[in-house]
Amino acid sequence: MGKISNFILSAVLLALPATGVEVEAEGRAAGDAPAARQQALTDALREAVRSGAGVDLVSESEMANFELTFDRTFTKARGYVKKYEVLSAGLSDDGFYTVKIKADVGDKAPAANDTMTFQMMAREYEAPRIAIQIDEQIEGVQNGQLATDWLRNTATKCGLRVVDLNNAQGQGGMLSKRAEALGRKTEATVRSEGVVSACDYIIEGNIVGSSAGTQSFYGSKAGKKYSLGLNITVRDAATGAIVLTENPESRDILIRNVSSDTAAAREAVRQLMEGSPRKADTDAGWKLIRRIFAHWASEMDLGATMKMEFVGLDAPAADKLKTELEKQTAIGSVWIRSIDAAAISVIECESRLNAPDLVKVVTSILPEFNADRTEKRYLSFRKGSVKQEIEASSGTAEGGKEGGPLWEIIVGVAVSAIGGAGAFIMKVIKRKVGV
Repeated sequence: MGKISNFILSAVLLALPATGVEVEAEGRAAGDAPAARQQALTDALREAVRSGAGVDLVSESEMANFELTFDRTFTKARGYVKKYEVLSAGLSDDGFYTVKIKADVGDKAPAANDTMTFQMMAREYEAPRIAIQIDEQIEGVQNGQLATDWLRNTATKCGLRVVDLNNAQGQGGMLSKRAEALGRKTEATVRSEGVVSACDYIIEGNIVGSSAGTQSFYGSKAGKKYSLGLNITVRDAATGAIVLTENPESRDILIRNVSSDTAAAREAVRQLMEGSPRKADTDAGWKLIRRIFAHWASEMDLGATMKMEFVGLDAPAADKLKTELEKQTAIGSVWIRSIDAAAISVIECESRLNAPDLVKVVTSILPEFNADRTEKRYLSFRKGSVKQEIEASSGTAEGGKEGGPLWEIIVGVAVSAIGGAGAFIMKVIKRKVGV
């Protein structure tokens, strides 16, 4: 019986998931730019893995270029870290962005590959939506979408949601017609102009490839050589901020054992996007995926970077808003980017509040402002009532048609010329014509 009990107990213990080790860790990065937030979070995760699993994910040589390789470290760390909680985050007095976390770290090397790690993160967070707009001009390939196809397929496997902007714009057109038919003119205009955001990130740029023909080296089997250049930018669709710019040197890639020029070009693009195992930092496509996940995770865990635009905001009001926002527990750093009381002022902040709740906080601090437009990570405000402003603009336009500035000039000239009697006559005339 004792042996049977021990066997059953061992089976139960093996069936239970490992709980891991709970540790607290801190990460730091210089500056307050969005990249510093991601680097500080990655550094905290790396330190948690070092403390909890005894594994240093970054060698001494890589630490010198941590700014360039943090996305790879972030992915490796999330393979070890089962879950984590941000205890504090923000810009310190010494100019470093500091993140403190409590993490549950597995004590064994993760079995999951990068794709499975990304799928886990996509389930953990609300997976971001991406749109791909890459102009591809590869010699010998007509109307090619080789890099686009690779990114679409890989992103989908990793759990990202790929959006076709053409379809989204078409749907926006149909919704615009519906709004117009219902008499909602403002909504119809906004939808027809594509103002409503359909994605979270836009991958845009171009890839250019030229063929050097068939080549053979030292008697080896002949292959087709391609020279490929890539110029890609990833933008935050809500704010327009650049998440990543990838512009590596052109690569010469020799392709063998292919049946056609198109197949050779497709294999060359695959090698460009996936990189070489023998040469670090050549996986241009995977780098895009890693950076998007790192940016998205930092936005979710540290607070999304909310861009706020104000029409009619002066410096004293901006200082008041910054001071009061920094007192909110759900808001981290606040940055006054620009002040133009006569035009548009820009303020950004880290917020764990959603957009409608942040609107309530801002308008409670500055009650003279009202929300004009609200998106997931973008808000715009105008001083005074937006509705009254629209009505005033409409009234001014109509007044101009029927008797606006021109009548004022006539009245002024008449009053100057003939005194009070002239003013009385002009008032009578204006009443008659309905001005």
